[in-house]
Amino acid sequence: MSVSEAIEFVCEVFFDPTIEHPDCGDKVRNIAKNYRTWARVFTHTGNLYDFLKFLEGAPDTEVISNQSRLGLKKITELIPQFEMQFQNELDERLDTDGLQVGQTYPTHMIHAICGSYDLRSGGILPVLRHNGKPEFVAIKATLSGGTYPNEWLDRGRRLKYFMKAISGTFKETYQDNAAIINNPQSPVLVFVRNTDKEKFTYWGRFFPFAIHTENDGSKWFELVEWSNGLGALPAATAAQTSLDEQVQQSIKLDPEARRRRLAEAPQQPEKQKATTTIFKRNPDVIAEVLFRANGICEACHAPAPFERLSDGTPYLEVHHKIPLAKDGPDTVENAVALCPNCHRREHSGPAVWSH
Repeated sequence: MSVSEAIEFVCEVFFDPTIEHPDCGDKVRNIAKNYRTWARVFTHTGNLYDFLKFLEGAPDTEVISNQSRLGLKKITELIPQFEMQFQNELDERLDTDGLQVGQTYPTHMIHAICGSYDLRSGGILPVLRHNGKPEFVAIKATLSGGTYPNEWLDRGRRLKYFMKAISGTFKETYQDNAAIINNPQSPVLVFVRNTDKEKFTYWGRFFPFAIHTENDGSKWFELVEWSNGLGALPAATAAQTSLDEQVQQSIKLDPEARRRRLAEAPQQPEKQKATTTIFKRNPDVIAEVLFRANGICEACHAPAPFERLSDGTPYLEVHHKIPLAKDGPDTVENAVALCPNCHRREHSGPAVWSH
């Protein structure tokens, strides 16, 4: 048996009779043709089986109801027959572990890997676990022909990818965008093509390094190749720039939303290598501590000495009572907002919080 035999079996027994039936309406016939297109694209029998199970579990469609009306084989009758005939191949499927960097994949197969069988769902495809958190997010990036031009900033290593927009409005709260923003630990699987006439090339796993906003209000992700991490960036200052941007994004969040993220965040920060060892700090901790301080130094209790030129907020620096370098936790409880003088004193003079 082969996947081509499985495809022909499904088409001949299930889709073709509907398409060819004289009493089948044009709308139902076109839907059945679309289903048949999906069936014919699969490279593994297991992926075809997943598609049939999806059709079985989907709400009643016009195709299924018309097959019953016309006396044709129903999906509930097809699947047991398919399982028996191709039982040795049901576990053969293309999944994320089988993806090869540099290999091309059709759009339908990318969607199938993500369990999404609607090509209208856009370029961001989150795959959720049972707890609602993304296991991974796949993106389809086309580099030319669109209103907002995606592009390689460093080919194969850093990608400029525009967020999902609705009617020209970019919101970080849109579900697809939030799946990337709120879950930086989940990998972003990057598929890229030059034009919409080509298949997508798989470039591997990336992570969201920063969010940028253009003058016209459009927003884009800066995605960095996963295995390089911050080691691919020129210096620790690049990581600090990213942290500053993430803090500003966190400050804009609803306080309750930020606290929910804090409750789920790991307390020990991830270490990453740049020119020196740095800590990938949680921007929500910084934002929450600044929110708590409300512009007042938590050591000397004086107002912040000046306001930032960038956004007019009081300038305070967030300090860890037990330093991260001594395995202190990256938590709100272990952090304080200090004016620059008090912060320098903590590091170079008589500290209020001894460590």
